[in-house]
Amino acid sequence: MKKIIITIIAFVSLANLNGQQVPISENYFMDKASISPSYAGHFNPGTLFTSFRSDWSGIEGGPKTLKLSYSDKIMDNAAYGARILSDIAGIFRQLYIMGTYSYKVEFASEHTVLMGLSVGLYHNKINFTEYYNDPNYNYDPVLVQEDISSKLKFMSDFSVAYLYKGIEAGIMVSNINFGDMKYAEASTSYKPFANYQVHAAYTYAIDEQWAVNPLMFWRDGTYIKGQFGLAARGIYQDRLWAGISFRDPSIFGVGVGAELIKGLDMSYNFNFASSVELNAFNSHEIALGFDIREFLNIIKN
Repeated sequence: MKKIIITIIAFVSLANLNGQQVPISENYFMDKASISPSYAGHFNPGTLFTSFRSDWSGIEGGPKTLKLSYSDKIMDNAAYGARILSDIAGIFRQLYIMGTYSYKVEFASEHTVLMGLSVGLYHNKINFTEYYNDPNYNYDPVLVQEDISSKLKFMSDFSVAYLYKGIEAGIMVSNINFGDMKYAEASTSYKPFANYQVHAAYTYAIDEQWAVNPLMFWRDGTYIKGQFGLAARGIYQDRLWAGISFRDPSIFGVGVGAELIKGLDMSYNFNFASSVELNAFNSHEIALGFDIREFLNIIKN
């Protein structure tokens, strides 16, 4: 019964976060589009990002998130992106498949606005078969005896970012949808709630080799508790970086990243919750960025 209680807690958490565009990621320094899809294609064009995140590392059945994304320019002012995200928490599964179109508008001197529109599909599943096949299974007549899979749900988000001399600020409204989420095997439904996120960042060059990059964000929405986040990193020669982060409630983190070879970046982030047992609610996230053009040039040469 302990396992099902834990997974139910996870499901409730996922339901509360469902108003957010996707499960949380700390990879926003390397992949800007992960904090706002409006950046897609305008930063790191032609780069394929992949990441794996493990939350609640001290608890069996804790959330595991795998993400794959790619973006590139169509022309000087227009770009596109695509992302696939799979999230697993015990017997609960979520899948997002989204495509993004982003357009850049430049006005006055060094003022730029990026506008992004994403559309795609969302699907979730409750895998009761895995629970009932567990050797530690405890029969619960209240629970459904078969897997429950949702019908595909249209999902969208809209984002805008403003850039000026190293200053960045943006807003995103996510989970824009119409109608209820329905299931084929059960007569139940719910409506994912749209919500918003605002962020601001600044990149300051100390000299030709060193720079600092603070960032903050605020997430909020209908029936979702607001969450504040703050992070900062130091950058050396645009090839090495290290940072610290904080987000509600009492979650602290550290991260490092590097350009391993030309066209291949890697980052690692570790979080821990200071208000609970340190070994129970840790999270680990590792990400890679492949610049496809650079790799093709290496192969040609």
